[in-house]
Amino acid sequence: MENNKNIGIFLCQCDGRIDPWVDLPRLKEELTKNSLVEQVEILPLSCTAPGINRIRSLVQEKGLNRLVIAGCEARILLKKFHTELADLGILEGQIDMVNLRDHVSAVHKLQPEEMAAKGAKLIQASVAGLAALEPTVSEKVEFVGPVMLLGGGIATYSAAQELLRKNIDCLLAVLTEEYEDEIRMLHERYPGERHYYDRLRKIMKEVDESPLVRKITVGELQSVRGRTGHYSVTFSTLEDGPPKVHEVGAIIACLDGQMLNQGSNFGHDGKTVICQTETEELIWTHGVPGGKIVFWINDYEAQTPQYAYLSSRCAWSIARYMVENRKDVDITFMYNNQMDIPLSTEERQFGRKHKIKWIPYDGALRPTVQAGYVTYCDPRDHVEYEIPWDKLILSPRRSVGVESTRIARILGLESEEGKFLATKWEKVRPEQAGRDVLFLAGSAQHPCDLHEALRHGRQAAVKAAELAKRAKEGTLFAPRLVPVVEQALCTGCGLCKEICHCGGIEPVEGLGGGIPRHVDPMVCTGGGTCAASCPNHALILQNNTTLQREAQATALANSLAEGEVMAYGCAWGGLAAADHAGLKGLTCDPRLYLLRVGCLGQLDPSVMARAFLEGTNGLILIGCRPDECHHCYGLDHAWSRVNLMKKLLELCGLDRRRIALGHLDLNQPEQYVVLAESFTKLINELGPIERSPEVQEKLGGLYATVNNSRVRWVLGATLRRPWEEVYPGNQRNARAFDEDLLGILKEEWMKARIANLLNSDKRFFDLKELSQSLKADKEDVMEGLQEMVKEGAIRRVHKEGIAQYIV
Repeated sequence: MENNKNIGIFLCQCDGRIDPWVDLPRLKEELTKNSLVEQVEILPLSCTAPGINRIRSLVQEKGLNRLVIAGCEARILLKKFHTELADLGILEGQIDMVNLRDHVSAVHKLQPEEMAAKGAKLIQASVAGLAALEPTVSEKVEFVGPVMLLGGGIATYSAAQELLRKNIDCLLAVLTEEYEDEIRMLHERYPGERHYYDRLRKIMKEVDESPLVRKITVGELQSVRGRTGHYSVTFSTLEDGPPKVHEVGAIIACLDGQMLNQGSNFGHDGKTVICQTETEELIWTHGVPGGKIVFWINDYEAQTPQYAYLSSRCAWSIARYMVENRKDVDITFMYNNQMDIPLSTEERQFGRKHKIKWIPYDGALRPTVQAGYVTYCDPRDHVEYEIPWDKLILSPRRSVGVESTRIARILGLESEEGKFLATKWEKVRPEQAGRDVLFLAGSAQHPCDLHEALRHGRQAAVKAAELAKRAKEGTLFAPRLVPVVEQALCTGCGLCKEICHCGGIEPVEGLGGGIPRHVDPMVCTGGGTCAASCPNHALILQNNTTLQREAQATALANSLAEGEVMAYGCAWGGLAAADHAGLKGLTCDPRLYLLRVGCLGQLDPSVMARAFLEGTNGLILIGCRPDECHHCYGLDHAWSRVNLMKKLLELCGLDRRRIALGHLDLNQPEQYVVLAESFTKLINELGPIERSPEVQEKLGGLYATVNNSRVRWVLGATLRRPWEEVYPGNQRNARAFDEDLLGILKEEWMKARIANLLNSDKRFFDLKELSQSLKADKEDVMEGLQEMVKEGAIRRVHKEGIAQYIV
């Protein structure tokens, strides 16, 4: 895309809510002076049809390709402007919005010209960010090959049925081509589902006979490479031979969970005390047993109460089959009194007719299994009673299973020990939400019955079919605000893949092994914390780059007066609370200047460092509440970066309180006002940073340090991973690690300052001169010099008997 910077600014009167409170003519006059700006226009309402039509006409007339719309909430209206202007080539990333209404006119008691002055600073910052934009071409996603269904789960068949009915080719990776064999073993994953087998056979038969479906019997899954539209899937062969590779356009992972026995803790012996899956096997091989059968729904006692409903439904189906097929069977259900009986009216009538008993027990006192009896405490009279049994049937213990876990890891799905594969979804708009790295279906995702597993398969197939259809029509484009990898800078450290919560970063085969060198844009949610963590800046959040944010920070920091401070607001937390404050007409300190960011995780430490280098006296990042980050771990990562900045500010001789992290919810506008006033007051009490050459030199070293690959790697290695409840090695507050980090920062900060000084005027320096120029101890400078010589960053020469250094 041609990168002509034709920037247009549209000032909205907002139906009297911005004008006359803000002197818009004066604001227009000020903005027109900016050489980067092609057009400034005042509109009554920019978001209505007349306003949008006027914007469209000026885009065409003036050739505008970047727009700043200064009106109200970007959270509400930015998507609308993208939609209305997309056909003119004004795409995502080429429009920015400044909330003049809720961040200026509605919350400050200033004169109109003062309001205009504040608005001008915010808009000029937006202009600077757009001027640094290098728009990317929208990437069309192509589909290569059929949709593959792998993993061996029963959802394979419902997914395949949905795909063939949509006329889409699919490839089924199965262990056996005989579907009756799969039905024969189905009770091991879905006990109590016999009533559904006839319907399932019809689905399997339809799939088996379709010309659009090709079955392949495979060995173990070995690897999956590629991205949406083109995957290479490698299986081992069943006979000795080379691995088999299949090229497919999409993958649906059909993974069933595993049923295990409860163990001797509940008296299980595999003969008289058995679990539901063993009961199904017993019925299949020997028929329905007679005598006194007791089903104990023991999920509460097994510490999995969330599965009690599922276990009781499975048990009921087995019991119903028993009484329908044998007369001399006496069935009793034991259940924790915290659980509701999961029966319909018809099922209750059936139970009464066949004398099936449901006996609750006091959950505070665990039942005791004895030879031929179970002792329990009645919750009504608190007396212990006994139930005789010939067979005692326990709930199964549900798990993902070893094989499903192995496959999930190959597919890039995060699999925590003992937890199912259901992922933590980002709480973002639908158009921002990336899909799973692969479509997932089955009880390994989350425990469910057979009907639900088949529904998972159909849902996954519908999504895959929609992608395939759009790709065929040529209308499937990748989102624009997602990271891309600069391959020349990537060292293959794997950090980005480790901290990525959406699974969008995939390795490719190459020299040296798997190297994370591409991002699947159809998976990525655009959170951007991976790009801000890359040790070598090899990941770039396109159309929303760190360079753009640095340009924005520079423009605003340069314009701030002595008592004014800078802030970044997360679109879901801090910014939303500020918007809400404006809507409620609350009064806020006008000295706080709030910039919009999608997630605090996008903010590279270099942006924070640039803000201080260019003139801000204080910076606060306002995100979601800690347990409600909309991009999962962006706030956690921002915390670590702010902590890094605090240490570096202190090394510069500045108060570490000049940078802070705040937390707000959308529904806390009053707290936003408190936060803004509290932080602004603190920075004013600290006073302005003395902008002496010495301080600026130190801040220059700070900026270089946060861009140092060693520092960025150490910081990135401590960031929270998606599978971790706490930070790596529980180090978030570990003093030993904190001291190590501080030591590294001291080393690299000194080396950065030396390098900056040696680069500044390209002349020789000896140790004495360097120490005087840096106002640092000779020992610290000498240590830094020695390290830089070892690294090859500088060389040592001798002149007149004195060791001197040059780049």
